[in-house]
Amino acid sequence: MSADSPGILPSPPHSKWLSPDTRGAQPLWRVFWIYGVFCSQLLFAAILFAFDKTGSPLFALCLAGFVAYSLLITRLVWINADNVRDPRYGQIARFLTVAWALNALLMSAFLLLSHLSDHSLPLIG
Repeated sequence: MSADSPGILPSPPHSKWLSPDTRGAQPLWRVFWIYGVFCSQLLFAAILFAFDKTGSPLFALCLAGFVAYSLLITRLVWINADNVRDPRYGQIARFLTVAWALNALLMSAFLLLSHLSDHSLPLIG
């Protein structure tokens, strides 16, 4: 039976992207350094800047967006990790990106708890 047969629905477009067999087409350096490191640092700096300037619901939404972006970057690095000359770099990038995503999740949770309890910006006073 082919996918074009009556009675068989085609798979949704996101199912290919979520498949473990998916391979990316972008160079790993671009995904890791530009989208991952540079953009994540800009987002985190914006979150720290907004810490004392926003209410808790908006701050929580910003943190949720940051965590979602970190998960997206983790997936992008994972599927593009084979786009390197030396496969060790791909494995290192995967490890570092998963560690960063876990770190982003924990930092976001602690920042939200600090914001909800009306503490000043962490590490500054």
